[in-house]
Amino acid sequence: MSAPSSKTLADLRGRWKLNKSLSADVASILALQGTSKLIRSAIGSASVTLTISQPNSNEYSIKQTATAAAIPGTTEQYILDNEWRTNKDPFFGEVKGRSRWIGLDEGNTMQDSDERWEDSDGGRLILAEGGSTDGKWEATRVWGFKELEGVRRWIQSVHVWNKEGEDFRGNMVYDFDSSEGD
Repeated sequence: MSAPSSKTLADLRGRWKLNKSLSADVASILALQGTSKLIRSAIGSASVTLTISQPNSNEYSIKQTATAAAIPGTTEQYILDNEWRTNKDPFFGEVKGRSRWIGLDEGNTMQDSDERWEDSDGGRLILAEGGSTDGKWEATRVWGFKELEGVRRWIQSVHVWNKEGEDFRGNMVYDFDSSEGD
């Protein structure tokens, strides 16, 4: 389902489902982050949903759930102030992260694609950076909207790399499901 024109980065509230047919291979990303083959397989066969709430346009709480047995849900907090924060993640252990607004030009140069981001937020995108606190892996994600196959979609352009020198780039594509989570 397309992202309604009313949905912007300043208002992502609602429920979003990962569109696996349009997204990069999640298992490849998780492998670089050191997750077990069992977890990668379970998530690969699960339906992944993000439920987003926002106390304001610069703060996001994203609850991620997967429909596979024994996969715990996670909740991530994003505050767009470029300050590093740490927390304990059930899959990755101790992680660090920071988020901020960036310009369209910067976001367009950070991807491996000729597709350009939609200008739906006054020329801004969101950059989320993070990694394990022990330095085993790092990641960047640029959030924005693009038209894919004639449909407007919310996309996270992901780049993950690890200390062994392996890296992966791809898009996570989300379909708007409902206004739940407001």
